[in-house]
Amino acid sequence: MRQGARAVLKWFSLLYVVLIVIQVYLAGEGIFGLNVIDAHRALGFFLTTPGALLFLICALIAWHPNTRVRVVSILAPILTFVQMILPGGGRWVGALHPVNAILILGMYLWLFLTLRKEPAPASVTEPVAAEPSG
Repeated sequence: MRQGARAVLKWFSLLYVVLIVIQVYLAGEGIFGLNVIDAHRALGFFLTTPGALLFLICALIAWHPNTRVRVVSILAPILTFVQMILPGGGRWVGALHPVNAILILGMYLWLFLTLRKEPAPASVTEPVAAEPSG
């Protein structure tokens, strides 16, 4: 079960990298373009609430043997959840919203790049009975 969770964690972290880049685009579009900031908020809600919770559960199930990977895989979704709180904290706290976004983007990217280097788990094969000669 842990091996499966580690594989899910690898691809889940890549998904977060892609979606955070899309979030940055949507924020820029909202600021400089057509004011479609609602798309940024909607995707942000998914990333910070159910997505971060699922990622944290997956990280806890995977419980990676490498301490650094384990800490980053647990800390990244926690900081992702904090991301939702920052904009409502006033001017100075809200200014940490893009800084935290850069930090969590780096964490998810590092996590994906680290996990993809790991060898695939050896598949469990059943012994094959020797064919009778004759």
